[in-house]
Amino acid sequence: MKVIQNHRNAANAASTMESISFAEKSTNRSRENKSNKLDTLSPNKPDILDKVRFFKGEKSIQDSNVSSRKKGQYIRPSIRKSDYIEYDFSTMKDTFGGFLSEDAEGKDVEKEEKSLDDWKKAQEEKEALNPLGPAPPPLDIANAPMCRECGSIDVDKKLFEVFKCRVCRKCEEKIPEKYSLLTKTECKEDYFLTEPELADTSLFHRIVKENPHSGTFSKMQLFLRYQVEEYAFKKWGGEEKLDKEWLRREAMRKARKEKKFNSKLSQMRRKLRAEELTRKFREAKGSKHVHDWSAPIQADNDNPHIYKRRCMECGMEVEEIQL
Repeated sequence: MKVIQNHRNAANAASTMESISFAEKSTNRSRENKSNKLDTLSPNKPDILDKVRFFKGEKSIQDSNVSSRKKGQYIRPSIRKSDYIEYDFSTMKDTFGGFLSEDAEGKDVEKEEKSLDDWKKAQEEKEALNPLGPAPPPLDIANAPMCRECGSIDVDKKLFEVFKCRVCRKCEEKIPEKYSLLTKTECKEDYFLTEPELADTSLFHRIVKENPHSGTFSKMQLFLRYQVEEYAFKKWGGEEKLDKEWLRREAMRKARKEKKFNSKLSQMRRKLRAEELTRKFREAKGSKHVHDWSAPIQADNDNPHIYKRRCMECGMEVEEIQL
């Protein structure tokens, strides 16, 4: 039994020694693989470190630039299109005038170099030109402004804030002959108001908007009809006198138009007459004129021997003495 137990111990010891030697071999192989990998990376290691240092330095420079720049300051680009493109046809507008507009180029440059504060200011001005939005319901209903026509508290905010006119939207649509808006041209032609009168802000309130025909035209001004009528009636002395003034100016306009037409007609007749005479002279050029005399007519009753003859074609007259 002791012999068998000794053989078993020897076998166990041998197996443990083999496992230890196998583990040592595996660890040695892993160490060799790591050393080989490090050897392959060692020539590229300085380049990688240089790249890391470069990117870190660049980032620190950018951070310093950002911290030194003020809030809202414009960042000028290093290269602009205007530096190497003189005429950009993709952004230019055809004015049909046969020339390149320098104003449009200046606007593009201003648009490119606009800072954040300038952009905000432009947006505020643009919003001020737009019609005002719907008004919130009033908190104090008892003291809220009421419509002058129907007594509603749903007053149009645009008319109330700009024209100081208390009227609701329903009454504005129902009575357009009183609460509609007029352009400056309509005020001049229909109510005979002058430019200085319409430009006076103490006389008339107005809504200023962008011109719908073109952005380069002057801004459109809208006036409230009943305010314009009140001033026009006061200026001309009532509605009837304003109508008489309109009829007088309309008659003068028709007379000027008729006079212009008659002058053009007479000018055309003179031109046709001159062309006819020129044509006759051209036809008669190079040919000899032979007078076709009329019958003799007694020219003087006191002297019966003097007679006149007239050419039937050219109208030349001669006197003859018959004995």
